[in-house]
Amino acid sequence: MAARKKASAADGTLFDVSEYMNTAVCVPKLREAVREWREGGYKGVTDTTRLLLSHWFLNEHRLPSGRPFKYHMAQQAALETLIYTWEVTGVRTRLGLLEQFAVKELLQGQQLPKDDGLSRLALKMATGSGKTKVMSLATAWQYFNAVREQDEIAQAYARSFLVIAPNVIVLERLAEDFQGGRIFQVDPVIPPALKAFWDMEVVVRGEGGNSVSSSEGVLYVTNIQQLYPEDEKPASNPLDDLLGSKPPSSLTPNVPFTDRIVKRGTPVMVLNDEAHHTHDEGSAWNGVIRDLAAKVPLSLQLDVTATPRFQKGGLFPWVIYDYPLKQAIVDAIVKRPVKGVTKAQEEKSDIASVRYQAFLTAGVKRWQEYRDALKPFKKKPALFVMMNTTAEADDVADWLRAKYPQEFGGDSTLVIHTDKTGEVSKKDLEAARKASREIDNDSSKVNAVVSVMMLREGWDVQNVTVVVGLRPYTAKANILPEQAIGRGLRLMFRGQGQGYTERVDIIGNRNFLAFVEDLEKLEQIKLDAEDLDGGPPVIIPQICFVPEKAQYDIALPQLSPALTRKRSIADEVAALDVMGFKHQPLPLKKGGKEAQTFTYEGKDILTLETLVSKEYEIQGPQTAGEVISYYAKRIAADVKLPGQFSVIAPKVREWFSRRAFGQEVDLEEPAVIQAMSSNVAQFVALDLFTKAIRGLSIEEQQPEVINEPLRLSSIEPFPWTRPVYEANKTPWNFAPCGNAFEKEFAKFLDMAEDVTAFGKLHEQFPFSIPYVDGNTNLRYYHPDFVAVGTDGTHWVIETKGAETEEVQYKDRAAAQWCENASELSGTLWRYLKVPQKQFKGLQPESLADLDALSPAGPLFN
Repeated sequence: MAARKKASAADGTLFDVSEYMNTAVCVPKLREAVREWREGGYKGVTDTTRLLLSHWFLNEHRLPSGRPFKYHMAQQAALETLIYTWEVTGVRTRLGLLEQFAVKELLQGQQLPKDDGLSRLALKMATGSGKTKVMSLATAWQYFNAVREQDEIAQAYARSFLVIAPNVIVLERLAEDFQGGRIFQVDPVIPPALKAFWDMEVVVRGEGGNSVSSSEGVLYVTNIQQLYPEDEKPASNPLDDLLGSKPPSSLTPNVPFTDRIVKRGTPVMVLNDEAHHTHDEGSAWNGVIRDLAAKVPLSLQLDVTATPRFQKGGLFPWVIYDYPLKQAIVDAIVKRPVKGVTKAQEEKSDIASVRYQAFLTAGVKRWQEYRDALKPFKKKPALFVMMNTTAEADDVADWLRAKYPQEFGGDSTLVIHTDKTGEVSKKDLEAARKASREIDNDSSKVNAVVSVMMLREGWDVQNVTVVVGLRPYTAKANILPEQAIGRGLRLMFRGQGQGYTERVDIIGNRNFLAFVEDLEKLEQIKLDAEDLDGGPPVIIPQICFVPEKAQYDIALPQLSPALTRKRSIADEVAALDVMGFKHQPLPLKKGGKEAQTFTYEGKDILTLETLVSKEYEIQGPQTAGEVISYYAKRIAADVKLPGQFSVIAPKVREWFSRRAFGQEVDLEEPAVIQAMSSNVAQFVALDLFTKAIRGLSIEEQQPEVINEPLRLSSIEPFPWTRPVYEANKTPWNFAPCGNAFEKEFAKFLDMAEDVTAFGKLHEQFPFSIPYVDGNTNLRYYHPDFVAVGTDGTHWVIETKGAETEEVQYKDRAAAQWCENASELSGTLWRYLKVPQKQFKGLQPESLADLDALSPAGPLFN
């Protein structure tokens, strides 16, 4: 392998990333293996894990507000990869991981860890992609298996959990999610069927006294500094002091969490947040974990971070899942970084505010544009400026306060820097921690942060919209590009749909932008660039209710769910009453065995003369187990629940032995095996079980009208950068459309003479219809439009391009909802599906014309 090219300050390159693969050495093989495993129905997992995976990722969830909640695919894939690696393949150690999944050709030159025999894996997840949620799911997965599975299986899983943060600021962020078990209650972590098993105590540093928890499970959250022995506390440095000062002694437990975990004696799972700090095998952090593992079983050490890289740039080889920043930007789960490019030059001056005035002014102007655009959404943007020295930071802060007193005067600008000794000033430390917690709040006065430091882990604020970098970065600083801008990537409008692409502007001098370009190389992305010398762009178009258009408001009745899931699918199948199956007894022939035969002929390929002619017998099934296994697999495949084979097979056996033949039979008798194998038995078994399983997993209930109707006028303003149509007959300023066809259809509704009002039902509007998909999972359907005809009929309308198998279930549920709504509200509701191809061919001018699409269909009667 070629020698590494040294970083050059002249060209601004921090890393020569060409010798490193695009991802960690084990990720490519694991990615493919997990994909096949997922598509195959999660084979090889425990019943508990299967139930959890189904609940988390196959069912859809609703927040109390009515908005949908869904774990992002990156979170799902991270958890699936962890489960597949640890539980299915049994790979726990880093050495075992490399032996089974490493791309061998790419190991040369890699910095490989020593084999310490400990269970340790890592997840690489881009900043803002929801690492804490993955940590909560990993905790639940280990805990429920530990308390629910048989002892021989359960003993490998953890009941004790230790979440370690690198500093106090990260700890405080984690505490917001975990304190009081909040994340386990707010998010759909615990399946209804497992609530009775949940007995988890969560103790954040400073809580819980000194006692050893007596609950089934316990999760401790602390920062690593609190776990160091007093005589082994590492020397402080400016960055650690900034982000993690020694807490007051009153917060320090007399009995360390590690000692309490040891006294519990149960396996422990350690979750290292922002785990790029753990790359040094000889660090005190790793020493704490090794000491713990010597005293109590360690089920798993899970490292979670956006940048699991060694100081020279290489990824940790024990990374099993990689969700890169590039993909997070494409998926719009983080802000889209935009390079602010200007022709302005640095002035020839030693005074920072004079030298960099053009760049600072551009940053302020962009911040002002964001401020004005965000006002309707009640959001407050933050400006972050990074300088080279303490003196420069002070000068720039004074310039901001003097030049823009209304926006940045007084406490509105926060300065964080080091004192003459090179350490962070104590007076700045508490302010930095406070700002990281409160800067997103309306009550915070801080609009700008000026610092010699960069935003590092713990500064997980959402409202950073402009980053101005005016300091050189070099390889010597060991600063990763993503860390430099990563703190500005978190979304402000998280959970509010995919209709708006949020941005964070990156503005800087030539050296800083060269540094940003290293991020482009590292992540293989090309960031958008914006000319700051041009006119101000429209940053955030908003969709909002227009009071002057109130006559076009539409109310949709809120109905109680007609479908609910009471238990897990596995529990439903296990409780299936096969004795209640209604059918005539299957014929049971006693006597000899009827063998099937076929004739085999071998002919000369040229003369076609028959050279061989023999009759062969087809061997029938020898045991009842063969027949039952075949039927159970067919049933599981037909209902698209291949993972439920283990619970379906016992019910098939019970049915054959007690009900199928109208009497109890011995399944091992040859005549019974023959009867079980007949075409009649196969048809009846498959028909009965597929219908029963599809019908019982979701319980139907009589719907009722609940609460007040949902009105289009009740929506709060929300951002939107996808297509819009400025319609007259909608109560909003624009109809927010997801694609060109939706925009075309919105125009049609606005122009149709027999339509008095309509609305585009974006996910921001909390209306959905529950339905059961082909895999018997409970899901929610969001129709595209609602409209009112001149005759008073209310329409739920779906525009459809390519149709999938899923559409039939949505159609059925929507038609049923309209029937229920009509009966309960006294207003006629109808469902209409408009295929794109037929719509373009028909070229309708009125809503009535659309009846031609399906004049005799069940949805129109």
